[in-house]
Amino acid sequence: MTKILGIDTGTNSLGWAIVEKKADEYHLLDKGVNIFQEGVKIEKGIESSKAADRTAHKAARVRNYRIKLRKIRLLRILSDAHLCPPLSKAELSAWRLKKEYPKNELFMQWQSTDDESEKTPYAYRHKCLHDCLDFSSITDRYILGRAFYHMIQRRGFLSNRKDQSGDDTGMVKESISNLTQEMHDAGYEYLGDYFYSLYNKGEKIRNHYTARNEHYLAEFKAICEKQELDKNLGHEVVHQIEKAIFYQRPLKSQKGQVGKCVFEKNKTRCPSSHPMYEEFRMLSFINNIKIQTPNDDVLRPLSSEERALIMPLFFRKLIIKKKQFDFEDIAKKLAPKKQYGFYKKSSDAEMPYLFNYPMDTSVSGCPVTTALKDIFGDNWIDSLCETYTLAEGKSRLNVVNDIWHALFFYTDETKLAEFGKNRLQLDDEEAKKFCEISLPSDYASLSLKAICKILPYLRRGLIYSHAVFLGNLCEVMPQYEWNMEEMRNAAIDNIIGSSQILVHIVLKL
Repeated sequence: MTKILGIDTGTNSLGWAIVEKKADEYHLLDKGVNIFQEGVKIEKGIESSKAADRTAHKAARVRNYRIKLRKIRLLRILSDAHLCPPLSKAELSAWRLKKEYPKNELFMQWQSTDDESEKTPYAYRHKCLHDCLDFSSITDRYILGRAFYHMIQRRGFLSNRKDQSGDDTGMVKESISNLTQEMHDAGYEYLGDYFYSLYNKGEKIRNHYTARNEHYLAEFKAICEKQELDKNLGHEVVHQIEKAIFYQRPLKSQKGQVGKCVFEKNKTRCPSSHPMYEEFRMLSFINNIKIQTPNDDVLRPLSSEERALIMPLFFRKLIIKKKQFDFEDIAKKLAPKKQYGFYKKSSDAEMPYLFNYPMDTSVSGCPVTTALKDIFGDNWIDSLCETYTLAEGKSRLNVVNDIWHALFFYTDETKLAEFGKNRLQLDDEEAKKFCEISLPSDYASLSLKAICKILPYLRRGLIYSHAVFLGNLCEVMPQYEWNMEEMRNAAIDNIIGSSQILVHIVLKL
């Protein structure tokens, strides 16, 4: 006699039944169903986490609160500089803590608008761009302050060169570019002038994507220059106003979330965008490729000539954007047209050239290295060592690290372009290419230290597992032998030869 439990799981229910088996007969003992609340929200057949809505609402609240803090910070500066009606600390604190907006009469009048008397923020911004204000007049000072307060309410989109968020960001940047073109076509250099003209025509101003640096910061600088604010307000006040309007704190670093290396337990994993990792990944794949030609009885590793023949495929210019390519590109390089196939595919069994990879296998190229080669030439590391102004006393690896760190950590294209011009001696066109280098955001499973230990053996043609085995040889050999190149190379060649002999013996067994 055997009892059997059957369970039927659903999205928000658990059905169960117990039967008793006697010989070939089954008898139902009990059954039931437990219904519980769904763990996800389902709308139109699409599942989403219930926490997603809470997270989105919280993010909106935090964003609105930070906007309010920026406004409070600017109003405090404007009030102290007599660029807006005086506001006490108590009034600003009440707005921050109790959500009580300042309602004193002068402040409300300062914010009010009147089209007939051209008392609008757009008119004020236009006036600040073209007319010299009288800083002895409180009215003119309030006009300048109101123009700045209007800027902080809509300060534009800040472009981040590392942002790879896709279609939405592309649409925003395209809209910004279109707006800039519209401004130029209409004969306006600054956003305030263009919006002022639209306002006077009664045309729509909202729903325009604007750029923080290209539009608002450029207008702010123009106003500062026209009104000679460094002289009339003081450099420190101007700096405080600019910071209050345009400063954006960087995102919290996620460095602590990166995992540790598989072999070097105390080392962080290497980003996959590092040129050393790209070479490591390329050689690991190439060394694992096997081919069988009409002259071979079985699949064999690639020869040095064959490896050299396919390496350029990983550095083609199309790799900069595509990142990957099909294995068939490699097969075409090593075999005549339509005479190659996958050795496990029955329809390809009679092909003269066989490989150990299917033709549609996706192969990762070296996009970052390719982009650097496009700028600095095929011998890009040598070129960097010659042109990099801080290269003196640094190893080739350290020079590569410096350049990669600049690409990895700079979020501002302007600052990265300055680095390229000042430190790498690039011209304007080359600096623009340098800024356009896109880095993938994922990570390898190994640290840079482990990769650098394994790379020398991959360069000799060893497969990954053998290269890993030899990777820590520098710690095993006596230091004096390792430091002498001839003894080091002799020891490595001896070990590689012995390991290959051992592999052949095992295969024969």
